[in-house]
Amino acid sequence: MIRRLSFFLEHCVRGRTCRYAVATSGQRVPWHGDLKGRRAEFLNRINRWSSEARGRYGIEVIYRGDNDTFCRADGTTADGVNLHADLVYRPTRRLSPDDWDRFLKWSRDRLGGVHWRDCGALRNAAAVVRYVLKLSWGREGLTADDRADGLVGIDELEPDELAWYYHETKGVTRVKPLRSFQVFCKSLSDNREEIRWVPDPGGKRELRRVQRPRLEPRPPVVARDGQPAPRMENIVLGRTAAHPRFSSVCEPCSIVLGFTETPTTELGHSGFNMIVTRRAQAARWAERNTQRLQEAARLTVHCMSSGSPTQISSCLPSPESEDLNPQPSASSPPSSQPAQAITEPVQHEGQASDGYKPTAEDFEQLSAFYRDLNPRLNDAQVRASVMACAQFYEGPIGPVVEKMRARVHKLPHAKPAEAQKVILLPIRKRRTQHFPANYRDLEFEATYAHAA
Repeated sequence: MIRRLSFFLEHCVRGRTCRYAVATSGQRVPWHGDLKGRRAEFLNRINRWSSEARGRYGIEVIYRGDNDTFCRADGTTADGVNLHADLVYRPTRRLSPDDWDRFLKWSRDRLGGVHWRDCGALRNAAAVVRYVLKLSWGREGLTADDRADGLVGIDELEPDELAWYYHETKGVTRVKPLRSFQVFCKSLSDNREEIRWVPDPGGKRELRRVQRPRLEPRPPVVARDGQPAPRMENIVLGRTAAHPRFSSVCEPCSIVLGFTETPTTELGHSGFNMIVTRRAQAARWAERNTQRLQEAARLTVHCMSSGSPTQISSCLPSPESEDLNPQPSASSPPSSQPAQAITEPVQHEGQASDGYKPTAEDFEQLSAFYRDLNPRLNDAQVRASVMACAQFYEGPIGPVVEKMRARVHKLPHAKPAEAQKVILLPIRKRRTQHFPANYRDLEFEATYAHAA
């Protein structure tokens, strides 16, 4: 809308003659009041004022935009929503100063005696087409003066207030081109054009009318013999590494094209059997990891289908080789169908169900050691690094971590614990570190295996 209005002001009308004003609906609408009725009445007044202003004074209104504010002033009657309207208009004929004063006074009375202010010539379309609601932060958010007046952002509303405002404004038109500007916007749509920033030969950008590319329908896929191609069902494209994509749990993800639980083709049945096997495999991983981590809740298996993950309750008995992934029986041809993601809990290969079971203190000590080695690691990277070394756990991690600290940072073993706390992890100057990013991870694994 900013590009369209800017182009219209620059090429279709004399930009210096366009002005903009702000009008309000009067008293604020209290919370849970009739906001929809007040808004309809306010817009009707604006429409009647626009029609009469064109006949009386030759003023053409070309744009209207909403601008609602919220106030929560405790102990006053100003609590609620205030409706504003940003109006852009232009004189179609020359007005004398007396005629202009009479127009401003008449506009205030015609709109019902509400707050009305002419803001002067419109130099930039973004001055009126910026927002319809204000947040409590950001460049277009609330200012210190707004805070002093008791205004709040839409992100600070209570749940019942936000739900009420949503239902009262559902389906309304927030910004609306009018008259000549509306005809201009309709011509763009009819001609399949849009306003875009295009660089000129000098390197500067300017607004131009650009033809939208016409999207031709994709022809149906046919086989070599001329028959329609078989239906794409349960084409397993691959499997990702464990990552926290759909929740805080690290899970491997199977990418499936044309997922369906009721396949009709041989390829679809083969792919579905592979998916069922992976579900059961993931469920066994979840149960084993839950036992090792001594967690009360069991990890779940998710199926990402139609935009939202759903829980799958299939858990088959564990086979002899649970870490072997079956391969698809046929190749996966390309298709335009959207692929779906099936996620499974994280696998930690090589973890044995017997032996020493690490405690929460062990995980905390190893996590702190990793963070000290590389402060740039985030929580997910630290967690993944700790779990990757879980297969080496043979006893309490505390003595091993201290031995690794001494070896990596070359601290003398004879120093007392108090001295080690003072110079626990000296920070090296960054300009002397020229090793790759995974240097510390490789050194940590080798040191940890040697120390353990």
